[in-house]
Amino acid sequence: MSKFKFTWGHGVMIGLFSFIAFILTLIFLADGQTGDIYDDYYEHSLKYQTETIDAVNNVKNLPETPTIKTQANGFLIHFPPSIKPSSGSICLIRGAHTKDDIKLDLNLRNNEQLIPAAIIEIGEYDLELRWFENNKSYLIKNRIEWKLP
Repeated sequence: MSKFKFTWGHGVMIGLFSFIAFILTLIFLADGQTGDIYDDYYEHSLKYQTETIDAVNNVKNLPETPTIKTQANGFLIHFPPSIKPSSGSICLIRGAHTKDDIKLDLNLRNNEQLIPAAIIEIGEYDLELRWFENNKSYLIKNRIEWKLP
């Protein structure tokens, strides 16, 4: 009976086959995942056009736009008298801290709405102010920062 002698050539071949098996495994695992976030990508892009791009452009065509002021008691959103929203929403998006995201319905009193300091955490937010008037949507996007007064 002859004894098998393991040489460095055998080690190279085992390493090479192991590497090929590893790469093929990665290819097969990655093949099952699609790169599309949305199944209906085309419909989503059309929706994005009307809901976001057109809404931002509608704001640019207004003679006066709402203002956002930082006060000691929170963020004050003031609408000029020429704008009469039928409905809308305010989203404060915190980025990595999704538990601190805030979403409120637009509920104006004297053309103003206060986002109280009690519900705002210190840091930066992406503000999305969306409202509807005369079957048109409007969207303002701003980056705002809340600091202790």
